[in-house]
Amino acid sequence: MNDIPGVTAAQPWSLFTGQFGRGCIYSACGVFLLSAVLWVLQTRYPQVEKAAKWLFGIGCVSLLAAFGALTLLFVKDQFQYSYVFDHGDSTTDLKYKIAGVWTSQEGSFLLWACTSAIFGLLTVAGTGIYRRWFSVVYAGFLACLSAILAYETPFGILPQAVAHGQTFVLPRGAGMTPSLQNYWVVIHPPTIFTGFGSLTVFFAYAAAALIQGNAKEWVSQVRPWVLLSTAILGVGIVMGGLWAYDTQGWGGFWAWDPVECASFVPWLFTVVLAHGILVQVSRGKWAFTNLLLGGLPFLSFVYGTFLTRSGLLDKVSLHSFAEMNQSALVILRWFMIAVTAAFVAGFAFFGKRAAAAVARPAEPEGAIEREGAYRYGMMLLSMIAVVITLGMSWPVIVALRGGEGKSVEEWLYHQVSVWFFIPIMLLMAAAPFISWRGMSWRELWNRLFTTVCVAVGLTGFAQMGLMAPKIGVHPAAGETVAGPFHTHVSLTFWMMLLVFLCMFVAVANLIKIAEIVRRSPTGIGGFVAHVGIALLFGGLLISRGYEQKQQIAVRPGSPDMGLGYVVSYKGKTDLDPFDRNGKVFFDVRGPDGEHFTAAPGLYLYGPQNEPKAMVWPHVERGLSHDIYLSMQQPQTAVWDDAKTLKPGESIQVGDATIEYQHFTRKGQPGQQGTQFGAALRMTATGEDGERHEYFANPTLTLADGGMKPNLVPLSPDFRVAMTRMGAEDKSVDIMLFFSPPIFPIEIYYKPLTGLVWLGAIVMTLGGLMSAWSRRRVIARERAVKRVSTTTVPLKPSPESG
Repeated sequence: MNDIPGVTAAQPWSLFTGQFGRGCIYSACGVFLLSAVLWVLQTRYPQVEKAAKWLFGIGCVSLLAAFGALTLLFVKDQFQYSYVFDHGDSTTDLKYKIAGVWTSQEGSFLLWACTSAIFGLLTVAGTGIYRRWFSVVYAGFLACLSAILAYETPFGILPQAVAHGQTFVLPRGAGMTPSLQNYWVVIHPPTIFTGFGSLTVFFAYAAAALIQGNAKEWVSQVRPWVLLSTAILGVGIVMGGLWAYDTQGWGGFWAWDPVECASFVPWLFTVVLAHGILVQVSRGKWAFTNLLLGGLPFLSFVYGTFLTRSGLLDKVSLHSFAEMNQSALVILRWFMIAVTAAFVAGFAFFGKRAAAAVARPAEPEGAIEREGAYRYGMMLLSMIAVVITLGMSWPVIVALRGGEGKSVEEWLYHQVSVWFFIPIMLLMAAAPFISWRGMSWRELWNRLFTTVCVAVGLTGFAQMGLMAPKIGVHPAAGETVAGPFHTHVSLTFWMMLLVFLCMFVAVANLIKIAEIVRRSPTGIGGFVAHVGIALLFGGLLISRGYEQKQQIAVRPGSPDMGLGYVVSYKGKTDLDPFDRNGKVFFDVRGPDGEHFTAAPGLYLYGPQNEPKAMVWPHVERGLSHDIYLSMQQPQTAVWDDAKTLKPGESIQVGDATIEYQHFTRKGQPGQQGTQFGAALRMTATGEDGERHEYFANPTLTLADGGMKPNLVPLSPDFRVAMTRMGAEDKSVDIMLFFSPPIFPIEIYYKPLTGLVWLGAIVMTLGGLMSAWSRRRVIARERAVKRVSTTTVPLKPSPESG
């Protein structure tokens, strides 16, 4: 190995770092198990409580230390480790070296374990009466994750790096998957896995409440964490959509991929839990239901993790991870089965008893009251979560029945989800105006009348803007979309309805914010989040519903036009074709005077002899719309496979004809440098409308290693190469190439995509505001409780002597 250029012996520190990281994972598994056992024994042996607390903290720190060790190995290019070699490269920027830690199976499990551990450290001290069983559940989960990481380890040595009892460092790694090399890979996975890690908190709380038989205090304690989780997980999901928009080249944010759904379903259940807690805190109801809702986000994510990490979705998911180590997969499978069965059984047997003490006497209610609105809204959200879970599981269901697994198509998700979307949006707009004590339908209408009028008016103005001759979207006359029951609905009418729903939610919640901001400025967070959701959905619906796209083909010196935009080739960066900073430049001129240079990315990756092309779209962002250019791999070959011709035969290419006239030879058979050729004649119509003849003689040259073809001009538009010659019948195989190459481009007009970004920011801000306000309320309640329980000694009065 020492004789191989660039290969050096591994330094002792690097080997120690790997052993240290692996040891941290093993020790975390052991101390978490021991902590859980000691907490179980705590009532019989109170003296073990302190040790149980310390062990839990040591386990969390051990996981964080393992993460730090892996990060160090990536930053220092220690390619003797299999995981570092597969996902790291010495030539990439520091941010991509760090991001390599979580780009695949092992690292993402470690990231999940670390974020869960951080939330465990942050929450465990404030769990109060639930601490014992909260710690048991939490430590048990982290022990299982650590056991998975013991098998699915990121610290394994590459077998090829070991020789003669010594470990060597390879000079370069295979590098991160090209499609991941984007700034989003640095911020999206840590954000969304922070959200995933937070799900463990309310699962452990709910399990502890069931075991403890007390469903009262836990909701107020867990509420800030649920709200924080909703905000972080929500923004993580949106980041994933924005990442897809910037890099995937299909012009959209969301495609209902199983991995996307695996993160969306837990978020939906978290939103349901947040509103269920609100009802319990405000009205003393839903205590029984909230115990179940506390576990669903975590359990649904564990199921989604198993589905996407088991290899069951390899053929149907764009994001599916590689199949796990079998031992690790067994641990994950049995953990999923055991924890789901235990939680459901605990809920069934102990849920009613735990919730009984929370129930309040029934109060007089009107025809409609806020609890009922929340109930129906949460039922709808739960139902759509179940439907999406069924959809992402469908490939596995079909495969188990003997069919070929196939993902549910996007259009079917849209047709099903709209049945839930419309009533949910109506409830989001109306619920803030509904009284807890109940009210009549007439009273509700009187409160909503102004809001409806404003929303209708704003929808009308929005529609006028969208249809304006110069700045509008200009859908085709009579264009329709698929409606329910195999009907077709006017696109304009359908979009007006959906835009109205978003406008209705935004206006209603803005009015509610104006009503309460003075008396309760900290209580507006939820309404701000609703405004953000309305803006987000408005941007998603308009940018997709009114999207326009057209396929064009651009060649150097031959521009093309699509959607009124003239696209001309300008050139490309003068870089190594394998440099990921390579770009192709196009001059784009719009129908209304727009003028910009589009620079989609293009570079090669993989083996030098069989490279693959990686392309990035170009997004020209504007206030009212985006112009999205998705360039495909430059088209050089006219045919996918070589065509075989015998002397005198011809082949048609469009209106051109290529004829193989006769075989040629230059030199003596068997001698180096001898050339065997095919005299070709091409007749084609030129730009002047006349037929022209072109001639070429592509050859195969006898050289060391075999026959080497050459690429020769055939006409102003084509080049040709001969790849094979038949010795007996003089037949030849020829490949035809465009000259210069054609750049296939799909150009999209995407209106109001800026609302997606704005909505994501507002939604996240509202969620964080709401979580912060709940945290302050809890802090005040604890301060009051401490004061009320403090015993103040009384001074003796004079009369008492």
